[in-house]
Amino acid sequence: MMIAVGNTNIGGMYDLMQPGKTFTPADFWEPRGIKSWLDSDARGDVSGNSLVHDMLLKIVALIFGKGDGTVRSISVIFNMLTVWLMFFWSRKIYPKITWQIALLAFAVIEPFFVVYSQQARNYATSMFFATASNFFYWKLIYPKPEQGIKSKDLLGWILTSILALFSTYLTALVLVGQGIYALLNLRSKEIWTRLSIGAVIIIIPFLGWMTLGPGQYFLAYQADAGAQYLAYLNANGPIPGWIEAANFSNLLKRTVMILSDLFFWTNDLYAKQGYRFGGVALVLFGYGIYTWLKDFNPEKRRFYLFGLLQILLPILVLIATAINAGTTTGYFIRYAGFGLPFGIFISVGFMEYVFQKPIWIRLVAGLFVFIQAYFLVFAFLPLYQDKSQKYTSSTGRIKNPYIDIADKLRAQYTVGDTILYPSHVINFLNSKHLAGGSYSVADAQLVNLYLSPSDKFIQRIDTLRKDSVILKRKNGTEVLIFDFKQGKYRY
Repeated sequence: MMIAVGNTNIGGMYDLMQPGKTFTPADFWEPRGIKSWLDSDARGDVSGNSLVHDMLLKIVALIFGKGDGTVRSISVIFNMLTVWLMFFWSRKIYPKITWQIALLAFAVIEPFFVVYSQQARNYATSMFFATASNFFYWKLIYPKPEQGIKSKDLLGWILTSILALFSTYLTALVLVGQGIYALLNLRSKEIWTRLSIGAVIIIIPFLGWMTLGPGQYFLAYQADAGAQYLAYLNANGPIPGWIEAANFSNLLKRTVMILSDLFFWTNDLYAKQGYRFGGVALVLFGYGIYTWLKDFNPEKRRFYLFGLLQILLPILVLIATAINAGTTTGYFIRYAGFGLPFGIFISVGFMEYVFQKPIWIRLVAGLFVFIQAYFLVFAFLPLYQDKSQKYTSSTGRIKNPYIDIADKLRAQYTVGDTILYPSHVINFLNSKHLAGGSYSVADAQLVNLYLSPSDKFIQRIDTLRKDSVILKRKNGTEVLIFDFKQGKYRY
């Protein structure tokens, strides 16, 4: 939000908001040009990693306002588009409407989709463009004989691939997976020519962004953050589920967790029954997939093998990255989940296979599907009560405190008053290429995000305060506007 809407990163405007100086919302919103925006994007979280989503945030906030529901609507819309695209694609994979509807049902109750649709982060956006890239790629390499290669499919692949890369850098693994599959399976000179031309068009803008734009700081940021995670781990010990040593046991648990959640049949079993049970279930499911695909018709089998490649490649890369970094902090499903739509396709295809077996197998499988669907729905229902939930540790929150603070200031501020913001410094994981120092401007920035240039408020940072936003009257009295309770209420 700070980069997309406020044109600055958290920790930016360090000179404007330095202690002892006063500033106004008009100072915060003063136009600073494209160069300033590119600089803030470079210094933001993972160096320009979310360009498409940031631009969408900017447009939506400009038209509909900066409310939490408004900015989260982007994730909702793009998740709905992903589900629709999967259903559209399924009509080309499954001849029977039964299995098309089954795929739609599995996608609708997928906890990853539901949970990340409720966040203003870029994962739903990047998931859609990655899925769309794979869709057009598949149409491009296996065109219908009577229609041949369509230029619109090539254009669709190029456009969605570029948008995927500029949504999340890790979607590059999707394109690498496409390249590996082409090397192993494609023999058509015409298709290779089209793919090569498209690949060059895709790479040029991305390469420019990564060498001349904000992306040039990406690898430095990753190395810097990785070193700080490792230093924290060595000094303070692990934080379970987040900062842990990249040893065999921890990597195996994470792998079981991520792989399990990519398939309906194994999703969340490790959480209910333990990692050993989850691991065994995953191995049995893998064997089931092997026996299913072994005797499958070649056309459908190559689709599922392509899906397995898109699922496994990011996992292998993230395992290697975790071993290199020494910690598991970058090994989560949100970084390896771009093959999730294929996981749902494979789950439905396997169900189609199982439901062709004898009646007793169908009965047992049907009962399992019903029970598993029930538990998956209840995996994301706590989201709506802000209770403990899958994929996020957020619980018991109040509404966005910065919007609340801005509203209170508009209601209570009078001419001659001064707003005092706390300086709550968190040195942990402050990347070297981000602005930083002995004081924090984050709370002041986030309140001003919800103020406007017409609010003639005198403001300054008070380094003696760590959690309280104060309205200091012109007669010297102080009014408490908000207390963050030692960070409890900071987003």
